[in-house]
Amino acid sequence: MSDSWDKKSGADSWGLPEGMDPMKVMQVASAYWNSCVLHAGNRLDIFNLLDGKSKDLDTLTRETKSDRRCLGALLSALVSIGFLDRDGDTFMNNQFSKTFLTTSSKFYQGGIVYMFENWYEAWGGLYETVKTGKPSALMHKEYTDQETRDYMMGMHNRALSQSDVLTNMFDLSGKKQLMDVGCGPATFAVKFCEAYPGLNAVGMDREQNLEIAQEIVTQYKMEDRVKLLAGDYNSDSLGTGNDAMLLSSMTNQESPENIKKLLKKCYDSMNKDGVIMIQEQLLHADKKGPPLAALIGVNQIINTVAGKSYSTAEMEGFLQEVGFVDVKSEQMDPPSPFIMVSGWKR
Repeated sequence: MSDSWDKKSGADSWGLPEGMDPMKVMQVASAYWNSCVLHAGNRLDIFNLLDGKSKDLDTLTRETKSDRRCLGALLSALVSIGFLDRDGDTFMNNQFSKTFLTTSSKFYQGGIVYMFENWYEAWGGLYETVKTGKPSALMHKEYTDQETRDYMMGMHNRALSQSDVLTNMFDLSGKKQLMDVGCGPATFAVKFCEAYPGLNAVGMDREQNLEIAQEIVTQYKMEDRVKLLAGDYNSDSLGTGNDAMLLSSMTNQESPENIKKLLKKCYDSMNKDGVIMIQEQLLHADKKGPPLAALIGVNQIINTVAGKSYSTAEMEGFLQEVGFVDVKSEQMDPPSPFIMVSGWKR
């Protein structure tokens, strides 16, 4: 302990309470510096240029058509935050970037980096959103094909690393039909069908999203078992005969009223003894965390007209109000960051 510490007052000689780190303010205020460095490195294709080889600064300057001084600063920053290694002016991927940031890796996460970069400008409008209640970006605006692909592939790559956790949580043996509501790239639908040979799946989402989902279904040779249905889950029918319903990463973009209406539609579409699985970033019952769920709530006010973070208690209440029983919440195992809220139609 420093000599400047005053045991009686619980403060140091500068008046700081014990355990208080003034650097935390700067670290949080400048946190976007780190993300901007990663975004730029990803967009310059640095990690793929270094896939399986080392290159010096001059070579990378030439290959990226960049300014040498500025690229050198960027590469130094990528090294310092743990995304590259270096030997003098020669740079190489480290094990982390080899695993997650090169397209040759089955664990590639670069699509997620592009996805968050596309949201950067909208987050800059957070102050005005909070003041006016108007989203600085609308999630359902017209995205370009490339923006859609970046988003869908980011979701797909993330889902691949988490799918085993999800498919092992529920025994769908004997179940015939799963419906993935707001399926995105349909990765979870595909993986459920892989895990349960007698199961078929229907994935519903917007037509633009389903163009990417169809590529993934085809890649896994699941065309006969995973059917994709263009539609709006808030206004279109969810069909009948569903034995399992999956709602993944989409309830927090809806209002409480829309969630309850959607859950009632799910309930009505399901067979007896069917299970509903809500895989979501949720706040704890006391709403004091976790931080990621709280920040996703901020992302929803930026991107939607009615979305926000919900707590486990709120989501359980919605399910019970609709008629689901045996409702429970549980933290999913790593590497999934989600909480699972489930219930049954008896």
